[in-house]
Amino acid sequence: MSDTIDSLLDICFNSSEEELEPLFKQAYNISRKEFSNILGFHAPGMVHYSTEFYTATDPYRFPSVSISGTSCALNCEHCNGQLLETMIPTTTPEDLWNTCVKVKDRGGKGLLISGGSTSLGNTPLQNFIPTLKRVKDDLDLDIVVHTGLVYPVIAEALGDAGVDGAMLDIIGDEETIREVYHLNVKPEAFDESMTYLENNNVPIMPHIVVGLYYGKLTGEANAIRMIANHDPSSVIVVAFKPLEKTPMENVTPASPMDIARVLLASRLALPNKPVILGCARPHGEHRRETDRLAIRAGINGIAYPTEEAYEFAKELGLQMKMSDKCCSLMDEVLPTNTGVE
Repeated sequence: MSDTIDSLLDICFNSSEEELEPLFKQAYNISRKEFSNILGFHAPGMVHYSTEFYTATDPYRFPSVSISGTSCALNCEHCNGQLLETMIPTTTPEDLWNTCVKVKDRGGKGLLISGGSTSLGNTPLQNFIPTLKRVKDDLDLDIVVHTGLVYPVIAEALGDAGVDGAMLDIIGDEETIREVYHLNVKPEAFDESMTYLENNNVPIMPHIVVGLYYGKLTGEANAIRMIANHDPSSVIVVAFKPLEKTPMENVTPASPMDIARVLLASRLALPNKPVILGCARPHGEHRRETDRLAIRAGINGIAYPTEEAYEFAKELGLQMKMSDKCCSLMDEVLPTNTGVE
């Protein structure tokens, strides 16, 4: 298995664009065989989303909340805590419960529970997990959790709470972990985190951040290698996007083709798992080109797709299914074979 994965990764990451053409066809055909012609278009409540083919404006349809407010002990080079500013602050269990009730009252589907990291690399979830269990028991909302690094006690508690999934970035390069994330751990810590979650029956939704090391491909292949040794419910590929007022604001992000290399490798390494292009990626022409390449690479879903993605998918005869849920949750997309609603 390891020799096969290593050979596949070598081809995907080192071949010329011309040499990749057969892999695009192979990946696309694998996706159609395993998952039919459905392509999920996801527009959860993190941002206002309005296109010619779909409009979703209620922020409570599937919001992202931060249990730490705008506080983060790591202040990573690419984010510096800015991403927390876009989330609804729920810094006490009571705040979190009240927000969940509001989501339920407004017809929302669920929430993404996120927050800044502690100095150990984990999201400080412990005091909030009883509330998550109450939300699952009493409100029946979908709950997806950004965990950061996972330790056994948290994995056990999340399993007992019955959350619908755990998201965590899988960083395969020690230099990236140290220089960008400001953490003093090895890639194996992320591998162990997935194991702890799986051992407690928590569905894992690993994320691969393309170009996280100053726009360069470094640990992405190793991240795929680690993920392939587990049983993820979905694999989400996102891309570094320069943010103003961060140390990496002037860094050139990975190219659309480099993102496509990661998507191709993920699709081929995990042929029977949903592979999704997540919400974080550069805007403009870069995003439009990325979306087209992603569809060619056999993805199963896109978060906040561009108009060009819609038109290209239509040209290919794909059946687009809209969802207000987080893109990691494919349950209302893949089981049924219907068109855009």
